Amino acid sequence: LGGDDNGAMYGALQIAENITFSGFAGSYDEQVSPHLKYRGIKFNIPFDKDMPTYFFHNGGTSHKEAIRHVWDLDFWKTWFDEMARHRYNVLSLWSPHPFTSMVKMDDYPDLGIQGVEGYDKDGDPVQINDMSIDDKIKFWKQVMKYGRDRGFGIYFCTWNIFLDEEDEKWRDYSISDDQDDRETRTYIKKCLIKFLETYPDLAGFGVTAGERMEGNANDKEEWLWDTYGRGMKEYAQANPNRNLVFIHRHHQSDMDDVLKYFKQLNDLPNVRFDLSFKYSKAHAHSTLTPDFGIDRFVEALDENKLKTWFTVRNDDFYFLHWGDPKFVRDYIANFPDVNKYVHAFYIGADGWVFTRAFTNKDSYYKDKNALSIQKTWYMQKLWGRISYNPSVSDELFKNHLAYKYPEASSEDLFQAWSKASRAIVLANEQVTGPKWQLDFHWWPEGWSSKDGFRNLDDTRNTQPMKGSNLCSFKETAEGKCGSKISAITTADKIETLASDAIEILETINPGANTELNLNLKDLHAMANLSLYCANKYRAAIYLEQGKQSDARDVMGRAYCYWETYINLMDELYISVDLQRNNDLKSWHQYDDEALKDYTDLGGNGKPDCSN
Repeated sequence: LGGDDNGAMYGALQIAENITFSGFAGSYDEQVSPHLKYRGIKFNIPFDKDMPTYFFHNGGTSHKEAIRHVWDLDFWKTWFDEMARHRYNVLSLWSPHPFTSMVKMDDYPDLGIQGVEGYDKDGDPVQINDMSIDDKIKFWKQVMKYGRDRGFGIYFCTWNIFLDEEDEKWRDYSISDDQDDRETRTYIKKCLIKFLETYPDLAGFGVTAGERMEGNANDKEEWLWDTYGRGMKEYAQANPNRNLVFIHRHHQSDMDDVLKYFKQLNDLPNVRFDLSFKYSKAHAHSTLTPDFGIDRFVEALDENKLKTWFTVRNDDFYFLHWGDPKFVRDYIANFPDVNKYVHAFYIGADGWVFTRAFTNKDSYYKDKNALSIQKTWYMQKLWGRISYNPSVSDELFKNHLAYKYPEASSEDLFQAWSKASRAIVLANEQVTGPKWQLDFHWWPEGWSSKDGFRNLDDTRNTQPMKGSNLCSFKETAEGKCGSKISAITTADKIETLASDAIEILETINPGANTELNLNLKDLHAMANLSLYCANKYRAAIYLEQGKQSDARDVMGRAYCYWETYINLMDELYISVDLQRNNDLKSWHQYDDEALKDYTDLGGNGKPDCSN
């Protein structure tokens, strides 16, 4: 029995899962209701070379790879099937301007992009298909219907204002990203109305205030209301039997202005007006209790009887397969009251587009034509199943590990995976404060920013993420932690978790299971990265205390772990260009800078890593 179609589907999936693990033996009696009503993915979607994803930026290997896949119906069918099994029910697709690839505008016939241009394996422009705008509309109607049949609400979200002024076609219609341009306002309002008319299976639309916008908070909200707000209002009033959701992310504007302008939309009976909040900035895999003004935000929600969607950004792991159910369970438990304030969360990246797996040097995933979500199935399952039911036991995940990897002890694999993942999260928490909180500030897998490697001097000046109870390196060195957890204690804990993980991993024999072997190497890499962090953090503390020789010694150990980590990553993965970070030309490109942290402290050549 299900309270709705999704509930019935999940019940059937649960029966299938029970049979998979236990056959037809035993009996089952279970009643489950979703903890979070909406559980989704944030997917930055590039449609075309001329309509890329975030910031109109065509950089990033994953972005270039993704263009051909988002026009592949088999990709989307597999995606929806896989994610429904994990209990997700929302897909939010983020684009600067989706309309030129998805609607046919009678008043602007030249703006529709005919055909799809992407990139070849060398990164050069290439024609991917010759789909007309009518073909594209038919395609996206099929995608949305398939998603709806798998229980998904599909939303499109946009940043503002992103219009390609360099394209002559836009100038012909006097359209620009000038906030005062009346032609542009009219055009965008018409775009949204046509979008809603074209796609009856679309659940809603979202906007962001602040990206490439000028003026004060009132100016931004007035523009958003005059374009997208009026567009949805006019459509909703003309179609009173269709229920829609309008999602407003307002991190660069003011709540009072939002409510002033959008009250007319919120008052409509067939429109639900929700807010959206960047909960952990860019690094979800950090502190359990991020605090970027959450208390003030919740007060505003309470006062205005509104609910929010939490944007949960995973710009931590583009390559490694992370997985710790305890962290996910505790992270979600720390959300404000989900019955009163939180409609949903969606997790995803700005610096990567997860379509088909392409980064492994081993051909295993390419031969299977696997999706990225299939490669990282354990991580996807943890966020989906636990957000649906936080009380789900660890036994469920152990059963999946045992079924998928029968060569290994599921208990040992579970513990190794959890410990390695917990170690790197704690390492992230220690440094993802104000200077490293965004994806272009710091990418953990490469220890780099948009400007290159993050060296020891950069590291010593960091702070833990806002809301964390960890103590900074400077406070620790000065003995001013108070009730906070010393960075020395944190480094010790990171080392213990990572070392325990490696000890367990060395007992697991993958046999002929290639996928298990690749995941074990991932976990070895993750643990060695954590050990690098632990020792680099100790060096930062010693430097703050003026103990240069001690800093040199632990930085030497850190370099040895760096060398092991980078060798593993170079064995496992190709190097890539990155969307929001310094391009990774080689996994070894920062070896000299990692070593310089040691030699600048008085180290002579490479440290002895034989022990």
